[in-house]
Amino acid sequence: MSGDELGALKQRLEAVEAELEIRNLVARYARVMDDRDMDVIPSLFTRDAHVTSGDGVMDAKGRDFLIDFYEGRFKLLGATHHFVYGMEIAIDGPTTAHGLISGAAEVFRNGIQQVVALRYEDKYEKEDGSWRIAHRHMLYCYYVPVDQFPTILGKLERNLTYGKPIAADFPENTAAFKKYMSRHPA
Repeated sequence: MSGDELGALKQRLEAVEAELEIRNLVARYARVMDDRDMDVIPSLFTRDAHVTSGDGVMDAKGRDFLIDFYEGRFKLLGATHHFVYGMEIAIDGPTTAHGLISGAAEVFRNGIQQVVALRYEDKYEKEDGSWRIAHRHMLYCYYVPVDQFPTILGKLERNLTYGKPIAADFPENTAAFKKYMSRHPA
């Protein structure tokens, strides 16, 4: 094997290791949120991490502020159960990556059992030798009380957790969905 081939193999192995570490980071985030493990939250994020949401409710920047941010969110919640069921991770370089994470959550918020389908648009950075979340943008397909779940996909305003219904962030707002619907109107 030539030096170039060994270099390429090393690069591929490092990318696979990075992806595996990021996949574990994403899974750890879900567990940490459910367990309310405030001691672990700082290790999930870069020092200048930024968390936002499509509905505009979330906008927190900086690891120290994120701790307070999540503490405030947890005050509204009882038990939660976050699921991660799809991860598209791309390694951009030795210290940067991005991903699109699909998931769901069952939450007890403000005394109401709710279900959530979500996506995280993530940017990751390797900081202090570990992969961390540098930016997480949360998007919602629906966020509804359980009793309204059976028919919720028939409506566009599927984020019902804040009192006034808010339009879903996806899939209707994705370029692929819009392109499909332009060719196949309902």
